[in-house]
Amino acid sequence: MTLRQFAFRNVSRNKRTYAAFFLSSTFSVMIFFMYAVFIFHPAIKNSGFNGSAAQAMTVAEYIVYVFSIFFVLYSGSAFLKSRKREFGVLIMHGMTYNQLRQIVFIENMVIGFASIVAGLAAGMLFAKLFMMIGADVMHMSPLPYYMPGTAILLTLSAFVLLFLVISAFTAVFVRSSKPIDLLKSSAKPKPEPKSSVFLSITAFCLLLGGYIISFQVKGATVVFALLPVTVIVIIGTYFLYTQLSVFVIRALRGNRSVFLRKTNVLVLSDMAYRMKDNARMFFLVTIVSTVAICAMGGLMGFLETIHKQVSAAYPFAYNYIQTTGDAGQAAYHTKIIEQVLKERGIRYDKWSVHVASFDSINGQSLNLIRLSEYTKLAKALDYPELSLQGYEAAAIWTMKNRPFPEHEWSIKGTSITFNMKQTVGKAVTPPMIDEPLLIVSDRMFDSLGNPKKEQLLTSYNTDSADSTAETGKAIAGQLGHAPTSGYWFASSAYLEEQMKRTYNLMLFVGLFISSVFFVASGSFLYFRLFTDLNDDKQKYRSITKIGLTDKELEKVTTLQLALLFFVPLAVSLIHSSVALYALHNLFHSPVTQSAITVYIVFLAAQILYFLLIRARYLQHLKHSAGFD
Repeated sequence: MTLRQFAFRNVSRNKRTYAAFFLSSTFSVMIFFMYAVFIFHPAIKNSGFNGSAAQAMTVAEYIVYVFSIFFVLYSGSAFLKSRKREFGVLIMHGMTYNQLRQIVFIENMVIGFASIVAGLAAGMLFAKLFMMIGADVMHMSPLPYYMPGTAILLTLSAFVLLFLVISAFTAVFVRSSKPIDLLKSSAKPKPEPKSSVFLSITAFCLLLGGYIISFQVKGATVVFALLPVTVIVIIGTYFLYTQLSVFVIRALRGNRSVFLRKTNVLVLSDMAYRMKDNARMFFLVTIVSTVAICAMGGLMGFLETIHKQVSAAYPFAYNYIQTTGDAGQAAYHTKIIEQVLKERGIRYDKWSVHVASFDSINGQSLNLIRLSEYTKLAKALDYPELSLQGYEAAAIWTMKNRPFPEHEWSIKGTSITFNMKQTVGKAVTPPMIDEPLLIVSDRMFDSLGNPKKEQLLTSYNTDSADSTAETGKAIAGQLGHAPTSGYWFASSAYLEEQMKRTYNLMLFVGLFISSVFFVASGSFLYFRLFTDLNDDKQKYRSITKIGLTDKELEKVTTLQLALLFFVPLAVSLIHSSVALYALHNLFHSPVTQSAITVYIVFLAAQILYFLLIRARYLQHLKHSAGFD
């Protein structure tokens, strides 16, 4: 028998252990390939807005590929640790370490090549559906199917290189150990798991501190706190599994009323070892799941609140702002806007107001509007009317996540100082006019002299059904690109559609990346579980001889599996809840409903996976223990 044949048979014999690794790798290859199919599609290459779609897909390609590198590397090293006894037997029968490295390399390449072939086949099968969904998300015409030669070549090259390098790297780390040490590696009694009181307290304090900071920070400070809090929580999570969990379990074992109750002796005795052995795996699954939940929850939350955000920022259907004071250009452009509205049979109300800019004595530029002109806009929007006397001013300030800048404003070159009477928290002008926008009496406005800049705002209001993205796009197309031409045009419906399209694209990309993360985390759990299966069979076979019943075996095993499956998920749900709350504080976008939806989906998927694996695992244990 050649080494190649021996390696092929090894893979065949251990297909149960390799199954999760193979399926996860196949899924990663499939997602990578489908993104490549989308990126290299001729219709995407030649499109305008959808160039950003190709960029988003390219970023997703990098994320999937980098994650695949770490996933394959971790899985390969874990496989080596679980096969020490097998390696010892081979060395005892005369195999050299170079031959052993060759076998490990061939096995990894066999699984890798099989994953690539299966992933490409599955990708070809689902590519058309993927393109249909992608085109619908971005409001494109259906994308015709094409022969994705470039995508196949890219996927094949990328993953052959990945498995080649990782397989060679893994094979190099097959250490030359004494055969007796390899044979006894699984038979050696494990030392009693120990924990440091100091590190356990550190884990608790780090997590608590990270949570408190996340709940306390508001507005722009969330951005500055993001990196340090993330580092603190990651370190705290690692110590949670390696130290604090063991400390808590040892404390429970010290409580005799709890420890000696029914099957708790078995559960708690084994739990400390499992937590210590699986700490790295728990840590990885928690971080990966947290990232996936935060990404999906945040994107869904923003998507749900786009209409509310746009409506608040752009209270009128269409807004035109002339920034250079060119009255002729403003008249020409408003004529175009009204002509388009007339052609489409849209009835509208029109208001024109002037916004003047002055310098304050501290150098800040201030925008002022007459009270009478503000009142016209406020009445149209059913806002309460204002009453101002003398030097009183009201300030429009809608940025709730930022502190109000000043309460008094002195205009440069004059003796006038305005005192803030009240703040208006609702916009009457689009965001292109900087806030705070001061509302002052007409008499005071006229007494200020010539402003350094004056802007003419013309707002059009229509029935909500008439304010459509198509109309806004048509007007914008006829006006041309505004910012460099001394004017701005904004359509709330058109802007909302563009924002939704962007977030839909991000959600579409994030969904598949999160799926890759979730499948990989499931693979970690599956692999860890079935590598311990032989040890568990021997343990429960011995325990049944001293009276362990069928039901007690089910109970103990279910508790241990539940620990493996749901502790990382529970911690990731807590982490992501805190992170999403901080995100809410930053953008003032309610994400509760979307976060709950994501939690339910992840929890339902994990429960289903748990039930399937539990049934299969119990079947193996019961058969070994002689219950069936």
